[in-house]
Amino acid sequence: MNSVADNSNARQNPLDKQPVVLTCELRKVYRTGFWLNQKVVSLKNCSLQVYPGETFGLLSPNGAGKTTLLKLLLGIIRPTSGRGLLLGQPIGDVKVKQHIDYLPENPYLYDYLSGWEFLELAAGLFQIPQKLQPQRIPQLMDS
Repeated sequence: MNSVADNSNARQNPLDKQPVVLTCELRKVYRTGFWLNQKVVSLKNCSLQVYPGETFGLLSPNGAGKTTLLKLLLGIIRPTSGRGLLLGQPIGDVKVKQHIDYLPENPYLYDYLSGWEFLELAAGLFQIPQKLQPQRIPQLMDS
């Protein structure tokens, strides 16, 4: 809910806008066990809509599927069933990923990359031209 009186988003009907997040019956089931014959439901039939200008909080008990939902929306994992849109595009769309930052709860640094190589990887993800990288990376290494 928006409490700013002069905010144009607060006066518009959310049904007039396209949702920035839309999921329909999104479900994720993992197979576990030595023979992968056991199933664990991580997210069960999640349907939601979030519209531009809305404040949205995702609250639920531990193990309810919050992280799974975020990973599905970002295309890090694939749903078992259901569908979703992020910024009007199918979940996992590369163009959408250019507009989203994600900081996982346990960030991972690649063991096989040097510090320089990791910064080259990050520069590529942020579309910093290769000819600028040799100038910029040493600045970051020294800071």
